Amino acid sequence: MGKKELNKFQYIEQVEKLEFVGMCDMNNIVVEWYEDKKNVDEMQNWNLALKEWEQSVIKFFPSGARILDIGCGLGREAFALSDLGYDVVGIDISKEVITQVKQLSTDKGCNISFYEYDGEHLNFSAGSFDVVLIWAQTFGLLYGNEFKKRYLSECKRVLKNGGLCSFSTHDYNYLMEHYSNCLDGQKFYPYANAEIYWEAFEAADLTKFASQAGLNVILCEKGNIYKPEDGTILHCLCRK
Repeated sequence: MGKKELNKFQYIEQVEKLEFVGMCDMNNIVVEWYEDKKNVDEMQNWNLALKEWEQSVIKFFPSGARILDIGCGLGREAFALSDLGYDVVGIDISKEVITQVKQLSTDKGCNISFYEYDGEHLNFSAGSFDVVLIWAQTFGLLYGNEFKKRYLSECKRVLKNGGLCSFSTHDYNYLMEHYSNCLDGQKFYPYANAEIYWEAFEAADLTKFASQAGLNVILCEKGNIYKPEDGTILHCLCRK
């Protein structure tokens, strides 16, 4: 018997079910990873300085910009940007992360608001921010292409007119050359025996996601981290 052809409505329903499963997988796998205290504690050893590519991107930010830092972790970017005079709000899906970063903020005497959120909805009014960041390759943890498109549309909603959205991902071609043993298709598994993975992309993928969300791409390119041996990532800067 040949394959049964789906009508338009059956196809849409099937796609929506797959996207829902993908979103649930993201919430379950990613939340489980970042609620594990030892995985969060590992962030305390990270270099706190802005990366080379991040320093090049902030040149586009207006002075004193209000910035939403999505997937803020232990505040590496938020604290560095606050020190430069930006008004930063950080959000993360992990209770453990938010508990630790709030304490760090208090210890540093910083006036940064950090909130837990559900990984999907940005609970801010339309036009609340000058800049939205999805750095540290967090974009690769938003599993499923349709989910990414919807998520970027939500980022666009909370941006002011003319506001900027900057997001970074793992560079698929770099990983293929140096870490092909950790790749399963476009899924990058940097941790052995762990379910969590980051989706990796090429530059054309990022510009497509941005365009589908109605954002205008300013640049999309490879970015250096701290030193050449750290490798490269991809990052995309867009305007509403």
